[in-house]
Amino acid sequence: MAEGIGVRPLRASSSTPLLPEDLVALQRVFDRLCNEYRWSRTSAQAQRYGRMLIEEYQAGTRDELLLLIAGRSFIESSLAQKRPA
Repeated sequence: MAEGIGVRPLRASSSTPLLPEDLVALQRVFDRLCNEYRWSRTSAQAQRYGRMLIEEYQAGTRDELLLLIAGRSFIESSLAQKRPA
């Protein structure tokens, strides 16, 4: 199901099925984030944020721009927590 996105299969966090057009939209956002952060699509970071995108999508965020903003926010928040104060 999510192999094009480069993530491991998820445990169902929602009963919302992902249709082919959903996967295409998620793939575009995922690819853009990977390009922006210079990650391989198969890296641990990419897989982690790919799962977050799917969960965000299943929670109701369907707009690609909003998904991209959510992804960037989640990534930046995670990176900030790892930086020394």
